[in-house]
Amino acid sequence: MTDVQPPTVLKLAEGLRDDEIHLWTMPHDHAAGRAPLRQLLGRYLGCAAEQVALNDSAHGRPELAGPHREALRFNWSHSGGRALVAIARHVQPGIDLEHRQRRGARDVLALAQRYFAPQEIQALRALPAADRALAFLRLWTLKEALLKAEGRGLAYGLHRVVVELGESAPTLREFGDESLASWQLQELSLEPEWVSAIAWRGPSMQLRWRGGFG
Repeated sequence: MTDVQPPTVLKLAEGLRDDEIHLWTMPHDHAAGRAPLRQLLGRYLGCAAEQVALNDSAHGRPELAGPHREALRFNWSHSGGRALVAIARHVQPGIDLEHRQRRGARDVLALAQRYFAPQEIQALRALPAADRALAFLRLWTLKEALLKAEGRGLAYGLHRVVVELGESAPTLREFGDESLASWQLQELSLEPEWVSAIAWRGPSMQLRWRGGFG
């Protein structure tokens, strides 16, 4: 991932290359809803936030609508008062963000048995108890990022996506009838209290960290 200085407003649309995905963080307040997201997208589209039309897909993924429908692909996730946004030109990113305290105190094995595939449950059982909560969140974010990128969301079933946590990088082992070779999957490095991941179908892309917005 390439770290750069936050761009000026005029450079946002110009600076997004076809082979890049831009990553942003922003504060998230439920009362504000998607207003900050519209402001950021408006900077890319060259219009006011009020002119950014969004629709939800059949499975709840927000997408651009109206005259800007094909201009950008994006996805966002929020947790613990923070949001993470991924923006691309031609590939559809899926992104997930989880605060470590959100599920840290729960019985992660019980949750895994409800949502995960048998081999993932077995991998969690093999870990020391102190390491399971973080491993569970890593698996969750990786799997949800894939489902958001694919478009069917959690309704498709987390158990139908099988990810192996490797020493250097995660490996996608199963994804329904999808061609595994066509998918890209990466964990993202934020502050220690957050766990996040990004996925997309298509060629390798450069992830460019654009800083904080709002």
